[in-house]
Amino acid sequence: MIPVIDFKSDNLLEQIREAYTTVGFAVFQNPFDDAPQKIMSDWHDVAKQFFDLPLDIKMKYPYSGVDTNLGYTGWEKENVDPSAPADMKESYNYSHHFRMIEALWPSEIQDFSRLASQSVMLADNLTLSVLSLFEQVLEVPEYTLTHCHIHNHSTTRFIHYPAYDGPIKSGQMRIGEHSDYGTITLLWQINDVPGLEVCDLDGTWHPVPFVKNGVIINIGDLLQRWTNDYFVSTKHRVVNSHIDQPRYSMPHFVDPAPGTIISNLRDEPAKYEPIESLAYLKWRLAQSY
Repeated sequence: MIPVIDFKSDNLLEQIREAYTTVGFAVFQNPFDDAPQKIMSDWHDVAKQFFDLPLDIKMKYPYSGVDTNLGYTGWEKENVDPSAPADMKESYNYSHHFRMIEALWPSEIQDFSRLASQSVMLADNLTLSVLSLFEQVLEVPEYTLTHCHIHNHSTTRFIHYPAYDGPIKSGQMRIGEHSDYGTITLLWQINDVPGLEVCDLDGTWHPVPFVKNGVIINIGDLLQRWTNDYFVSTKHRVVNSHIDQPRYSMPHFVDPAPGTIISNLRDEPAKYEPIESLAYLKWRLAQSY
């Protein structure tokens, strides 16, 4: 089972420790108060409009490569599992205004860039709150994780899994089996269409429950490395069980500021050599596109 945790729970730290040392995923209730939740919901409504645009319009905002990791990626253009057929989805990557060139913001949709930027700000604020809790669980000094994520290199993605009734290749999924690359991922399931599954450490796959206005938070490979395997980054996928229905989600992929050196935070022999965070991210992205 994937745990569901109330962000306002009295024993929040212990629930976090249990979730992230065993399955690496949890669904959080009550991540926002009413006003920020309204902004996020408004953004989700606006972002869906992008995928209703004709393909030639969406292609005006093309994916710009692993150096920037921004823009539109079309149907079957990404393999998060390089050993499997391409994913049955389309997506749009965006980030802070200082990383986005103006030409990548769709001009056809009113309030798109404004609400997109506000969604990044809200996700960043929630990220810092979560990482502060992680510092307490890990018993490391305050700001060990949060300091290098204030000016971060995070990327937000809006994903559309279109309803589909065509041919499916052997082993092809809406999104293939993979783990995330960075520190953590915040994932909003926009509509209640099943398919997201997580593999626990015993190799058993579990469906992730839908929680209205909730956010899924999972460990990325970088943080597993950073914590010397104390926190676990686990495989997940979106299966084809409800492929006749459109599905939307929004992951916020959290990466530290470029130049951050990732080295063992635990008081035990290191399992990994130190590595610079952006070099690690680009190496992992290059395997998917």
